[in-house]
Amino acid sequence: MYRTLFGLFILGGLIVSTTQSSAQSKDAAASKAALQALNEFIGQFKGDADPKDGKKAWKEQMEWGWKIKGDDVALSVVFKDSPYFKSGILKYDPTKKQYVLTTINADDKESVFTGDYKQKRLTLSNYNSKTNERMELVMSTNNDGARFIYSVATGKGEKGLTKKVVDVAHKKEGEAIAGAGGKKTECIVTGGSGTIPVSYNGMTYYVCCSGCRDEFNANPKKYVDEYLKNKKK
Repeated sequence: MYRTLFGLFILGGLIVSTTQSSAQSKDAAASKAALQALNEFIGQFKGDADPKDGKKAWKEQMEWGWKIKGDDVALSVVFKDSPYFKSGILKYDPTKKQYVLTTINADDKESVFTGDYKQKRLTLSNYNSKTNERMELVMSTNNDGARFIYSVATGKGEKGLTKKVVDVAHKKEGEAIAGAGGKKTECIVTGGSGTIPVSYNGMTYYVCCSGCRDEFNANPKKYVDEYLKNKKK
């Protein structure tokens, strides 16, 4: 009897573990798919800011890339010479069906923005209950990712109107805006625009960023098998 109960206990634990694992895999797949919609974000950019509040204009740089560790997937961004941000991690919450951007600001403080992606526009907002201030970020790309534009708007209250304070227009390094739209090599890890060559079993493939390169080098067979399988469809 004890053996039977012990066996049932073990079986029940295995079923729960398998169910949890399956749910986690589905969440990871949903997160990756949502972030793949932003593949045009990936790359190095140089931008010019157009302030709307009378402040002096500035030039800045930013670099977006994939950050993958097992089922944990995200996009990372690093800013240079931005008066707003130093870096950020962008994830997707499949439960709430929203994007979550955690930034390290110019003053080294952390802010969390949440929102959605519709009609090729990522709209995120952060509300600080202590100051009753809200900041809204709107990000978009055009010309097949050769241009990246984001705006910052601020306002009072958790909801209501905001006033735009700056537009920042970025150009992706190495891509001519007028010549965008040509055929591009696909990143074998995320399906974006592949620019960095990697190899496996004597064959050359491409990835879009150093994060995807590291992930491919750690699991080359996995991605090559998936790539060849999808190619046959």
